[in-house]
Amino acid sequence: MKTLNIIGAGRLGKTLGRLWQQAGFFQIQSIHNRTIDSAHAAVEFIGAGQAASSIESMNDANCWLISCSDGEIETAAEQLSSNFQQREGAIAFHCSGALSSKVLKTLHPTSIASAHPVHSFADPQRSIDSLGGSSVALEGDSLAVLTLTEAFASIGCRTLAISAEHKSLYHAGSVIACNYLTTLIDLSLQSFAAAGINHDKALRLLEPIVLQTVKNNMTLGPEASLTGPIARGDLETVATQAKSLTSADPHLAHHYRQLGLACVKLARRGQLSDETAAKLIELLSEPMR
Repeated sequence: MKTLNIIGAGRLGKTLGRLWQQAGFFQIQSIHNRTIDSAHAAVEFIGAGQAASSIESMNDANCWLISCSDGEIETAAEQLSSNFQQREGAIAFHCSGALSSKVLKTLHPTSIASAHPVHSFADPQRSIDSLGGSSVALEGDSLAVLTLTEAFASIGCRTLAISAEHKSLYHAGSVIACNYLTTLIDLSLQSFAAAGINHDKALRLLEPIVLQTVKNNMTLGPEASLTGPIARGDLETVATQAKSLTSADPHLAHHYRQLGLACVKLARRGQLSDETAAKLIELLSEPMR
């Protein structure tokens, strides 16, 4: 069994470490976090490994996961390079969605890669049960990519190849679908609050329609899933909503108009006529008075 050291075992690192340990793919060995208490907590969660107070005090391993924040990855790699003899046959990888494997180039001749799971690691305990079936975008040196393809397959994940130069565009797509969806729900909750509906009731109200909308999009695609006043070309409803939001909260009205313009573009790929689309664009482009 290959050994794995983890530098920065936060929510993602703890989840992967525990799953790989349970699957018998990696033997978790040394874990280094910002504080020794955090490292001990990660060891306890994973159920294996030893807490290390520094990178220098970590044991050598076949594989290294650097899962600290994006701004710390290159520094961690430099520290690792200066304290261990890098060698062919070993691999090092990070799980940043925004950065390519090139940020680890100081570790050559160790084989390097980036592996970004398309998953929200908000709660490691929940991720233990839900990560399987997720996709992981891989790029980097062939040995590292091959090893990680096998590693993620062992915990039920699919992998896809991506080029280093397209990493930022790929990650932007993930951010829009995940982080922006969360922000959209928050904007929706703000609108409900302005209508006198409290947070808990609004969430219960939203849950069925949001989950069904996600299922529709995954099954039918966005064009066939779009419903509502813009898809219908209902100018009066859009005007009334924009005016109401402007009176309640101009911040919400601004986002409604901007998202509405993107919605019009999508609706034009469906049944919305060019004439009605032009009227909607004019309506949404100017703040309502």
